[in-house]
Amino acid sequence: MKNKSMIMLELVIFCLCILVVHAQAVTFQAEDYTWFYDRTPGNSGGAYKNDDVDIEATKDRVDGFNVGWIDQGEWLAYQNLQIPSTGNYTVRMRVSSPSGATASVDLNGGATVLGNAVIPNTGDWQKWQNVEFTAKIEAGTYSLGVYAVSGGWNFNWIEIIAADPENLVWADEFNSIDNSSWSFEIGGAGWGNSELQYYTDGQNATIQYDSTVDSNVLVLEARRENPNDYECWYGHCTFTSTRLISRNKKSFQYGRIEARMKLPQTQGIWPAFWALGNNFDSVGWPLSGEIDIMEHVGFEPTLTHAAMHGPGYAGATPIFGTYDLGESADANYHTYAIEWSSNEVRWFVDNNHFKTATRADIEEHGQWVYDQPFWLLLNVAVGGNWPGSPDNTSTFPQRLYVDYVRVYQ
Repeated sequence: MKNKSMIMLELVIFCLCILVVHAQAVTFQAEDYTWFYDRTPGNSGGAYKNDDVDIEATKDRVDGFNVGWIDQGEWLAYQNLQIPSTGNYTVRMRVSSPSGATASVDLNGGATVLGNAVIPNTGDWQKWQNVEFTAKIEAGTYSLGVYAVSGGWNFNWIEIIAADPENLVWADEFNSIDNSSWSFEIGGAGWGNSELQYYTDGQNATIQYDSTVDSNVLVLEARRENPNDYECWYGHCTFTSTRLISRNKKSFQYGRIEARMKLPQTQGIWPAFWALGNNFDSVGWPLSGEIDIMEHVGFEPTLTHAAMHGPGYAGATPIFGTYDLGESADANYHTYAIEWSSNEVRWFVDNNHFKTATRADIEEHGQWVYDQPFWLLLNVAVGGNWPGSPDNTSTFPQRLYVDYVRVYQ
């Protein structure tokens, strides 16, 4: 027979286990809201509750429910979200939509907006997919809100999960241009895209202090000038710029790769933060694979893009995503990132998750070539097949400001 001390010890261990689980993940079923706003009267699904929220049985789960018929502007709120410690948390939702939509997640009635969940076209009202983003949350107790930025989606559950501890394996904070990590790639042969710039050997790259981020930053500058009479594929070069690469110096396989940057913005400009496979020298492009963490083209002032190129899906690749900054790309610094594993690549802007490409997605079009180290590139191209040439509205010089590049594994 157990004595009181043993029983008390087991209870303490049980309670501690509960606390640990609670600290790691909190899940709210969509139908278990505390407050709501619904634009239409009555429960169209006729299940679970008798108020105006539309609830139906979820077809792939026994005794499960989802909120459906979601219209733009509707919201649900859940009480008693307890965050035990300040840190990064993953906000994950199980959703479905035949057309795609956007949801915003907030705390305390919109007092703190955690971010947007981009809901893809899942193919059916009852074909479910998890979407997520990462947000920093201060310790405390909150109400959790889910707001329909756009309608046309179903909602099964939302969970808040303590993010896995991040191990910073490499970073460049750009107090100098580190020749042990980076090289300048030079030339004006068009770079496979009919680009107009000549990439110089460091003459267009500087380190400057930027008071807006209170740190030194790398500045890559595209100029409408050619003082050294460089020759390009089309003749005398009109523009000079910079292409900085970590080839044969720094490469990484899997993890989170991010850069905090303020982009240039004018017609004809094309900044990029991207990566190529280590076997590029032996197999060439696109067999080496390419991951575009961020690309911006000047004719789309508020948009940035994500992409992957490889055997069977290069050039006009179907593996492509777009993020709207909601402001001109040169207005502020933003953090552009990927999280890369052996099964998928996910893209983020300011911790807002907006695109996922799984191994299965890739293999619908060609070969997955991303189980090897990749090296990094930062460059500012001018002109080319995608952005088009500068015109009479274009202004120069144009500058890409890079606060840091960091890699976590």
